[in-house]
Amino acid sequence: MPTSAAPLIVRTPQHLAGLVTAFAVLAVTVYWANDVLVRLVDHPIESWVIDQRTPTMDHIVRRISFLGSSQVVYTLGPLLGLIALARCRVAGATILAVTALRPLVEFTGKLVVGRPRPNIDRMVNGVGYSFPCGHVMAAAALWGMVPLVVSLYVSSRRVWRICAIASVAMIVAIGSTRVYLGVHWPSDVVAGVLADLVLLTVLDRAFHRIHDRRHCRISHS
Repeated sequence: MPTSAAPLIVRTPQHLAGLVTAFAVLAVTVYWANDVLVRLVDHPIESWVIDQRTPTMDHIVRRISFLGSSQVVYTLGPLLGLIALARCRVAGATILAVTALRPLVEFTGKLVVGRPRPNIDRMVNGVGYSFPCGHVMAAAALWGMVPLVVSLYVSSRRVWRICAIASVAMIVAIGSTRVYLGVHWPSDVVAGVLADLVLLTVLDRAFHRIHDRRHCRISHS
């Protein structure tokens, strides 16, 4: 049974180790050399993105960003879990666990690194530390689980693959809006994506380990 979109990107243990290493290097860089990273990388990109703002783009970006908000994640996350639970207890429990535990992972990372948010013409308020981007992690906890629910109800790998690609695009788009809105540095979003891929990959493997022993009645071609 296909699950999240992570296996499309992370295919081997070496890939997973590379992602963990990249996240660790980025976190250490932010912790010890944040000023250098901001001056050489983040600030130029952030400034360029902000210069591209238009009233139409402002409206679109705000709507996309809302799809990763707490209101959406904590409303649709449990709903997805219940929909999955009706077909597979392991899948439903997995989604509910991700929804519940994701804030713990996010806030632990934020407290450990303690990176201040950018202060460049913010369009919305940002609360707490900046690294990693919480919106992109929340988006992965919700939209990254949609392919799993689809796999429970649709017996088509092509449909699942399209859904998985769409979920990845949604996660990246939501993360990118936080740079546009001025509440996250670009490296915060990159870190959030790396963390998402690691977490979803680990979750995917744990899911299969448990699911293969319990054997839901659903089979997929």
